[in-house]
Amino acid sequence: MKKVIFVFLSLIVFTVITIVNVVAEENCTAAKKKAVCNKDVVKANVDKMCDLVKSKGKDGVAEVKKFRFDCCGEPDYIWLQTMEDKPKMVMHPIKPQLDGKDISESKDPDGKALFVEFVKAAKVKPEGDWVPYKWTKFGESDPTSKVSWVKPCKTPDGTEWLVGSGTWE
Repeated sequence: MKKVIFVFLSLIVFTVITIVNVVAEENCTAAKKKAVCNKDVVKANVDKMCDLVKSKGKDGVAEVKKFRFDCCGEPDYIWLQTMEDKPKMVMHPIKPQLDGKDISESKDPDGKALFVEFVKAAKVKPEGDWVPYKWTKFGESDPTSKVSWVKPCKTPDGTEWLVGSGTWE
């Protein structure tokens, strides 16, 4: 019965993602390139990968690492981190050198401890929350406003990870 419910919910999530992606494509303009996503697209894909983490745990990390979704013609990704006060990166597909490392001191140009703030937001709103910060786009020198959707998700063994993804504003 649980598998039937999981399959049914997965189909619903897939349908919602498909609809959201169609709407997002209609909102893509040349000015919005550089991985600017409709926030609903980001949320839907974080939810999708959260479901994967809930069902497969550590066995799903490789799938999350390979997963990409379209943001106005550019790929976006999902990262996984611990929910500890001093978080560690579980998996970052673009910066694998962070995997397994303490990321509590990683800060944006304004001094915001990003990954710590992600954990705080996810603890306050376990259904997920947006966290604004600044980050420098690849190939550029000035920081740009960015926002990430973060959500806590429990693995089958009860470990709680934060699943997140962001978009430029």
